[in-house]
Amino acid sequence: MPRSDFWSGLVVTGFGVLALGWMIPGYAGVNPFAQMPPSLVPSIGAWIMVVFGGIATLSALGRMIAARQTLLTREIDWRAVGWVVWPFVYVAAGVWVMLYVKITWVGGFFIAGMLVLLGERRWWMILLCSAAPVGLLYILSVYLMRVGVV
Repeated sequence: MPRSDFWSGLVVTGFGVLALGWMIPGYAGVNPFAQMPPSLVPSIGAWIMVVFGGIATLSALGRMIAARQTLLTREIDWRAVGWVVWPFVYVAAGVWVMLYVKITWVGGFFIAGMLVLLGERRWWMILLCSAAPVGLLYILSVYLMRVGVV
């Protein structure tokens, strides 16, 4: 696992650096009247990603050097690649559907489907984890904000 830990840590570190260098400065906005700048919390999260991604990368690199492993391999386990990729495809398809259908109508089914596909079999857990976020979003948007967008 050191090779996958190395690449995972490198990707997390790279995403944190990308967030610090481009996303947060370009899209966090500026609010001169705020007590806390809009970029503070995302910057803290990005720094946490950089630090812990760097720790994971360096520790995996040390284990790989000790075990005399290479960074790349020609052996690709396509079943493992498919197992890693399918949740991203599922979420992308769900986001595409939610572009056309309101999130409160399909969000619960989307979350429940992901839980079932990931192996959850306790019905009460599936019901709670899929209904709670959508229900709270509905309460927030309709009753608390008095905006009928849902």
